[in-house]
Amino acid sequence: MCAGNNFGGIVSSHYQVWCGLGEPHFFAAISALVGAGFMLLVLKLRGELRKLFTRELLGNLFLIGFFGTLLSSILFFIGSTMTSGINASILLQTEPIFSIILSFFLLGELIRKKQIAATLLVLCGTIIVLYNGVLSINAGDILILLTPLAWQIGHVYARKTFEKTNTFIVAAGRVLYGGVLLFLLSLNPSFRQYQLLTDVGIILLFLFQGIIVYIGSILVWYEAIKRINLSKATAIIAPYPVFSVILAWIFPGEKVSIYQLAGLAIIIAGIILLSRIRSEKREKSPKGSNGHRGSPKAYGGQKVYEVQPNLIQGYGVQQKVNVPDYSA
Repeated sequence: MCAGNNFGGIVSSHYQVWCGLGEPHFFAAISALVGAGFMLLVLKLRGELRKLFTRELLGNLFLIGFFGTLLSSILFFIGSTMTSGINASILLQTEPIFSIILSFFLLGELIRKKQIAATLLVLCGTIIVLYNGVLSINAGDILILLTPLAWQIGHVYARKTFEKTNTFIVAAGRVLYGGVLLFLLSLNPSFRQYQLLTDVGIILLFLFQGIIVYIGSILVWYEAIKRINLSKATAIIAPYPVFSVILAWIFPGEKVSIYQLAGLAIIIAGIILLSRIRSEKREKSPKGSNGHRGSPKAYGGQKVYEVQPNLIQGYGVQQKVNVPDYSA
């Protein structure tokens, strides 16, 4: 079973083909390096190639590649060999929960009760669809559960890096550093499959996967989380496996269960609610007007601000400063 979440899920869905062709770590490494080569060319044409190696960005780009590509791939590939496909799919849908926690504490996103409720609605609907009346648990579930956590840590670093550079640099850094790390892992004799690189069909698959699927999905995803809250975007895209239910209706002989129908309806309702929630940041420590710290208080028709010690030269104790209220 090969599946995933966010753009990682889109890419991982193509691993289903790879799993039948050879070792997935090798395919992931080569595809990432193909994507990196393409992005290096793009950045060269844009005159931004040097930015990939600046001290200001190098640390964050490396961590994005480590968590978003290397660690998540290892966790997913090993875990998926130890658990069932349906269990892996269900556990990957916990990503919105990780996203809410990390976005609140590390990105300062404002998480309203309505967003939490809508996210849980999407999560419940996805579980209902993928559960479909049967559920089993085994040891590989822990590794699968940690996979979306690794993705989200990578997304948090990416979101922070957007404050310093553009999405092209972040995407290129992810596939370059993550691809190199995966390639070093694939040097293990049990992972090597260089003979596949002599097959024209496999080479075309690498080009399609690395450039169209991998780079394309990463750029779209990064542009999305640059514009809206990470937690909101994650919840919206989380139920992507459920759309296989819609495809099942198209092909004759495929039966859709009551679990799938009910879950799909719940997911659609949750997505509609999420799409109507405005992305906001939490406010920092409040300040009164004119830069005075503290909350304004009504005092004899004037606004009074509690000023911290030593902010007014010559005083070592708190002072009350009366500021005329010109808004009256």
